[in-house]
Amino acid sequence: MDDSSKIRPYIAHLDAQLAKLGPEIDKFTQKSLNEQILLQNDKRAQLELSNRYAYVLSSLIFAYMKLQNVKDLTPIKQELGRVKRYMDLARQLDQKDEKKEQQQQQDQERAKRIINSALDGRSSSPAISKVNFQGKHTKFTDEAKEHNTSALKKTKAKGKVSKKGKN
Repeated sequence: MDDSSKIRPYIAHLDAQLAKLGPEIDKFTQKSLNEQILLQNDKRAQLELSNRYAYVLSSLIFAYMKLQNVKDLTPIKQELGRVKRYMDLARQLDQKDEKKEQQQQQDQERAKRIINSALDGRSSSPAISKVNFQGKHTKFTDEAKEHNTSALKKTKAKGKVSKKGKN
């Protein structure tokens, strides 16, 4: 009796896990594999679905064979190994695609640096802006205009333009 009290929590946990597994398998098997694959749009999703399908089926068969106390599990272990190999290949394909994207991004950054260095490090801001012209232009005041217009009136009054200093 003492031994059964130790096992009861494990059995309860197993029952709970099996209760969770049932609806998941039902969702997984509502449609045939071919229908599910046809519903997938891209090849990567189809590959993921077929790998997942093969893994679930092989794992369930392995568990069933263990429950039935089958001694020779080598065929199902080989199948699980094959599925694992395919999943690893899919993972490597993903990593290769990620590396390719990173390489493209690095190439783009390198090209941007080369272009900036070719432009002598000039900034990419607009050439005509308030920042570029601050303090570089002289602002004329009304006094300077009055001084110039009064000198012009004096020369017009004499009738001719004279150059000072040439007498």
